Amino acid sequence: MRGNAKDSSVSSSETEARITLEDVELLRLIANGDRSALEVLYDRYAGGIYSLAHHMLQEQGAAEEVTQDTFFKVWRRASTYNVKRGKVSGWLFSIGHHRIIDELRKRRRQKSMIYVPDVEAVHRQEDESADPNEFAEKRMQGSRLRKALESLNPELKSVVVLAYYGGLTQSEIAKKLNQPLGTVKTRTRLALKALRENLGPQARKWLDG
Repeated sequence: MRGNAKDSSVSSSETEARITLEDVELLRLIANGDRSALEVLYDRYAGGIYSLAHHMLQEQGAAEEVTQDTFFKVWRRASTYNVKRGKVSGWLFSIGHHRIIDELRKRRRQKSMIYVPDVEAVHRQEDESADPNEFAEKRMQGSRLRKALESLNPELKSVVVLAYYGGLTQSEIAKKLNQPLGTVKTRTRLALKALRENLGPQARKWLDG
């Protein structure tokens, strides 16, 4: 197990009693201050969060820090989870993804570096982290999303990939692509319209995390 999120004060018997619980029930317990429930959730998903972070950041220490930060946020924000917005695993990866993007932006500010991610690899890491049912569902969703992206012309696809997977602002995208900011804004609007027409409400859910 990577990192030190586990609390040594949590007894093994308490943890074992929660291993069979569903994710939603674990979050309810976490919201009530149950550290053993957090430990179980950590064991289920920390590996996937770490793998995604390591792929995108290319640094073990940073990936470990992102993983720890993700579960600290889960500890603080468990009560904000809304089952109507999707599964716990998706909520977890959304928190992890946003934390990774924050780290990428921090690096760009410090080193003026621009990272262009591997879209296929990002989807693959998210898929591998899930249980069998979640794996199958994400495979289907990931395939639809990739097909929808491929249906866009290269100019529209580039702004979506750089914005969502690379965490770039529209100004940063304009600079990277050497295009006027107005052009980038127009392409973003057209790309989102095309994705919504292709995917329906799923497009907004995906892009909003």
